[in-house]
Amino acid sequence: MLKVSISTVDGGLQEFNEPDSIIAKLSALRRDGHVGKELVHALFTDDWGPPPVGVRIRGKLEDGTCIDEYIPYE
Repeated sequence: MLKVSISTVDGGLQEFNEPDSIIAKLSALRRDGHVGKELVHALFTDDWGPPPVGVRIRGKLEDGTCIDEYIPYE
């Protein structure tokens, strides 16, 4: 499991866990040209209260690979 942290414009922080498979989805979306806000919407949702500043995905995959990805919401 990977930890997803979403910082919002009002200073809030939302955190939740996602399965390792989120990295494969992230890679596929990036290959298709998704970036920033569009990438965050495709990965998670576009239905935010206060909008995010950015999304961080951290953790260690089952194969031992360390993940630390940041997606700015712009």
